[in-house]
Amino acid sequence: MSSERPPQRPGGSAADDATLALLDQDQPTESASSASERAYLIMIGGRQVGQMFKIDGETVIGRSTDAAIQITDDGISRQHLRITEDEQGRVVLTDLGSRNGTSVNGERVSTRMLADGDKIQIGSTTILKFSFADRLEEHYQRKLYEAAVRDPLTQVYNRRFLLERLETEVRYVERHGTALALVLFDLDHFKRINDQHGHAVGDGVLVGFAENITRTIRNEDLAVRYGGEEFLVLYRGLASEAARIAAERIREQTCLARFAAELPELSVTVSAGVASLPHARITGPEQLLRAADEALYAAKSGGRNRVCLYDPG
Repeated sequence: MSSERPPQRPGGSAADDATLALLDQDQPTESASSASERAYLIMIGGRQVGQMFKIDGETVIGRSTDAAIQITDDGISRQHLRITEDEQGRVVLTDLGSRNGTSVNGERVSTRMLADGDKIQIGSTTILKFSFADRLEEHYQRKLYEAAVRDPLTQVYNRRFLLERLETEVRYVERHGTALALVLFDLDHFKRINDQHGHAVGDGVLVGFAENITRTIRNEDLAVRYGGEEFLVLYRGLASEAARIAAERIREQTCLARFAAELPELSVTVSAGVASLPHARITGPEQLLRAADEALYAAKSGGRNRVCLYDPG
């Protein structure tokens, strides 16, 4: 990244600056950019707005986990539509007998050859814009999406991305009978750190804790800044006891870490609550989050600096 800070736009915020800085990173050089254009779909309406999908050969869109592009918006069928690109670069959309149909530019269609700029609506809120783009345009679109779903301070995913992803993860568990654990972390007495040492030190603690999490978890797990001093990790394939052990490891590392070189005496602890699926008392994303929050409350009520499992009593 350039050592110079990008100019702030009128009325811009720190998040705006972070977005500009992120877009400035790893720009493809002119020689790396390809003159050839590829077919893409860009979501301009719906829960995953901003996300970009490359069309390669035959692509099925639907709510099924087997779909190449999975979208779980209300009104989308399991296998809703298919988009096919032939060897000449022509792109054809075919509705797969969906319950609520497919519209292109406001017109309901069963099959349609797509043109650049066409808007495809499926379900109640999902709108996909069909576009041809080169590598440079793809690069910037993906950077914009990354800026929208990551926390600008810690660079882990944000709450918006979690809420988009969690429903899909829970549906997968319900369908395949696999395990999924959610751990909610809360840095103990974080307000006291800010009050006594200033927000710069507090920010350093948040960044350091996020780095601690990302070093500890596996590639298939998901680290999120849930809000303020709360972080969350989604562990795919882990039952509650394995997730508790993983959370204990993060708790112990937090106790040993020194987050501010100029304040070697600064000690930070964290409390955590663990909830997992399958569980007889947890049936959806909201209940899973609520269960982890209840377990976190038990950890804080029990003296902090500990990990508690969800126990409905």
